[in-house]
Amino acid sequence: MSIHETISALGLTLPETPSPKGDYVPVTIHGSVAYVSGQVCRVGEGVISGPVTDQTPEQLVLQAGQTCALRALSVLDHAVGLENIERILFLRGFVYGGEGFQGFSRVVDGASQVFIDVFGEHGRHARSAVGVAGLPGGGLLELEVTAVIKSK
Repeated sequence: MSIHETISALGLTLPETPSPKGDYVPVTIHGSVAYVSGQVCRVGEGVISGPVTDQTPEQLVLQAGQTCALRALSVLDHAVGLENIERILFLRGFVYGGEGFQGFSRVVDGASQVFIDVFGEHGRHARSAVGVAGLPGGGLLELEVTAVIKSK
């Protein structure tokens, strides 16, 4: 099954490739490594907004992670094609947390699961989850991704 077929079979859809909202590129490639710029949990023109608290519905937290991961996959697909991704190396999640919130890692779990579901063992990665005081557009989560490109 192709990567696109796997994504579809999971009931997921890649969004349109997001455009940068500043003076940067969506992906930088150095050698066989692709560095994806931070992807905020934007849906259409809106954003899944934070801050996240212990009372934030689990489904909203999961949706934020999935949204960031799918945006990152869309950027990678546009840059190199998902079939050319050998493995996901690293995720860095920035979580806009409310006062006293400590479950930063839990917020990034939804994104991690997308990469594992799509790439199998090659989607397992190292990661960091960092609490921040705010994100662009008031987003709940921003995700950076580092991936290895298959050698040709």
